[in-house]
Amino acid sequence: MDKKEILAKNKRKTKNTLDEREQRIYNTSFGLGAVTVGVLCVAFSICKALNHEMFYEYVSIITAYLCTTFFYQYKNIKRPLYLIAGIITGVIAVTCMVLFFMVIFL
Repeated sequence: MDKKEILAKNKRKTKNTLDEREQRIYNTSFGLGAVTVGVLCVAFSICKALNHEMFYEYVSIITAYLCTTFFYQYKNIKRPLYLIAGIITGVIAVTCMVLFFMVIFL
């Protein structure tokens, strides 16, 4: 095989996949989106708390996101800290969700 054949074969093979730069941009975009969601949840929670309203839904959203992130990190990196953080944020997310529905329906 000559150089052109190898390059053409590689190009066909990776046509529908992201290269390293595109993967980094893709992952960074999700990180920035998550930060934006987190900031908005905190801002809305503060506004509701200042008006003496319940804000369980926002805490549930952000802790569910964190729980998912921590469990994914634990699955791939295997550090116990991520497992502990995932469990704690998961418990908080479920608790806030239950409290939210209790306030709404009771």
